[in-house]
Amino acid sequence: MSPKKRKQRKPRHPARPEAAAPTGPRPRASRTPVVVQDPPDRRITALWVLLTLLWALGTPLALANLLFTTMDVQDAAHLADGPQDTTAAVDAVGDALVWLLVLALAVPAAAALAAALLRRKIAAIGFTAALAVSAVPLLWLMPPAELADALTAHLLG
Repeated sequence: MSPKKRKQRKPRHPARPEAAAPTGPRPRASRTPVVVQDPPDRRITALWVLLTLLWALGTPLALANLLFTTMDVQDAAHLADGPQDTTAAVDAVGDALVWLLVLALAVPAAAALAAALLRRKIAAIGFTAALAVSAVPLLWLMPPAELADALTAHLLG
């Protein structure tokens, strides 16, 4: 052993037993039981997973549906020789827009509200963030006034 390590070691037993400080009785450990909370209900966890998958998978699919429907309407308009009835095409675009709004805005808003009512703080924060992630680009591309006009035109005739 090196001399440095030999100097750093303390003796295991005190050299003089009378120099050791007398210790009193040890304080007793607290014997209060620890309360372990029950695990969260699996049905609520399954609800959060279902709503998350519905938002995360449904929003891009609804956006793709809106895009492809709009492209089909444009292609049909270019291929048509004369005036045609566009009611069915406009209805298809309106339906795709409604699905996009439901999956991108209504699902995370309802989930955030449910999480807040059930006092699930982390889920409420997560679904509020999901709502913001969906709403900001959507409302930036299509302002709320134009969106409301498109919805009223589709739903009311």
